Amino acid sequence: MALIYPVLSDAPEPDDEAVPDFAELAADLSDQWLVEVALGEDGDEGCFGPLTARAAWELAIGVDQRRPDWAVSLLPLYLPGTADELVAAFDET
Repeated sequence: MALIYPVLSDAPEPDDEAVPDFAELAADLSDQWLVEVALGEDGDEGCFGPLTARAAWELAIGVDQRRPDWAVSLLPLYLPGTADELVAAFDET
């Protein structure tokens, strides 16, 4: 399975069958998401969104089930800020 999605570092390990808490994802990470699909080493890829957390999850799962050899990533879409704010966000972690 090539499904890649963010998790909070202090969150407990989810059960394999657990469905994400979409309200929590929106509150903690973002209320808009992108689904990125990479078809292989040829560089063919695309981004789809913005979507709600649930819609992005369902799209990513659907694509992954149909094409498990593709890399499918769920990415939170953050509101743009200044360059200084962006750098500071990554420097703090």
